[in-house]
Amino acid sequence: MSSSPTGNARAHLAWPVLIGLLGIETLAGLIALIPLGTGFFDAGGDDFGQRVSVLLAALIAILWVAVTFLGALRSRASWSRGSAMTLHILMFAAGTGSLQYGLAPTAIAWILVLAAFVGFFSALLARPEYAPMPEEDLAE
Repeated sequence: MSSSPTGNARAHLAWPVLIGLLGIETLAGLIALIPLGTGFFDAGGDDFGQRVSVLLAALIAILWVAVTFLGALRSRASWSRGSAMTLHILMFAAGTGSLQYGLAPTAIAWILVLAAFVGFFSALLARPEYAPMPEEDLAE
């Protein structure tokens, strides 16, 4: 039995929006990894440990978004919905921090904030779809 009934239009609209946004975020993360990777080798004067930690944090973040995207794309499970909510809460914090402290260009910070709102509310509206449980024989 599915927890997302056929009459729930919001859940059926929210999943494609969430999956599309997670796909765009995965692609944008991979594209952003290119200058981060080249900057890793160009920043010779910085501490090596700091460069490694920034690069590893970016790789883990992109991997998290990609796994969430694949989970939402394949199964629309509750864990992918919860992961997307968490990702977009953290993205909102990153966007507002970038706006407050000028850590990124203003346009990018606003894109982060808007994507965080769209992603959070689409994850909130999307309902997980469960596979039917096999009937158990209780007459033993």
